[in-house]
Amino acid sequence: MAKDSRSWDMKGLTQAYEAETGEALSRQQVARYLREGILPPPDEGGNFNEHHLERLRMIGYLRSRYGMSLRDISGLFGVIEQTREETPGEESEEGVQVTDRRDRIIANATRLFAAKGYHGTTIDEIVQATGIAKGTFYIYFDSKEELLVEVIKRLIDDTLKRIDRALEERDEKDFVARIEAKGREMLDLYLHQSELLYMLLGETVGNPRLMAQLREVYEQLAEGIEEDLRLGVEAGGIFPFADLKTISYALVGMGQSIAILLMDADEKQVEKTRMAVHEFVSRAFSSSREPAQRGGRKDGGSRA
Repeated sequence: MAKDSRSWDMKGLTQAYEAETGEALSRQQVARYLREGILPPPDEGGNFNEHHLERLRMIGYLRSRYGMSLRDISGLFGVIEQTREETPGEESEEGVQVTDRRDRIIANATRLFAAKGYHGTTIDEIVQATGIAKGTFYIYFDSKEELLVEVIKRLIDDTLKRIDRALEERDEKDFVARIEAKGREMLDLYLHQSELLYMLLGETVGNPRLMAQLREVYEQLAEGIEEDLRLGVEAGGIFPFADLKTISYALVGMGQSIAILLMDADEKQVEKTRMAVHEFVSRAFSSSREPAQRGGRKDGGSRA
């Protein structure tokens, strides 16, 4: 196991906690956590490490999010430790970063959802694949539905990063071509992950917290498109629409609708649709377009 990269005395530990969380932590609180046994003792030199900082973050989360008492937290940690000892191949808690463990949960859930489907995958299977106790799972995610949101956000983020790298490598300057490239990749994502996307839509019904997270998913998609549109307008390569944000969301919605159209389509239909989208985007966003005049035709004539 790699040696912890940082260590502190008790004062340094409280300062590190406050710097990372923005929440106050006194040395008296740390001393109480040590007495209660929910914070492991420091090393022989009296130093604390990343493991202690992670445990403090867990304690703070459980107290603020769920209002748990120190006694309840102690019981939960006891269950986690006992289950961990009984779980073959489980990774030690010490030295493992919160973000690393959270990332592993998301990665394993993504793999299992793809192989077995969302409803066909259980939390027990996810924690077994990750090598953690079930109680640990609930420190990071309230439910499988919340994990689903994070899986989709990660898929979208990875897809957008891959597209940006490819566009940078070929030094693509045509902003319409950039939008089309992102559209093609996102359409492939919609088609290959359609079950997860529609499960997410279904799970958000009547759940304001998940609905707020769904809004984040759409914002993530639209913001990247809006940025390309803005740069294209500034460079004179894209028609200067007055409200680029609305146009960006419209393109996101169009992508989802096209994915529904192509769910059972053959390759011929897929290619036909791609050509139609190419024509639409090329004509709709061309900088050579002139804005239509309000209240009638541009030439001042009237409709027949």
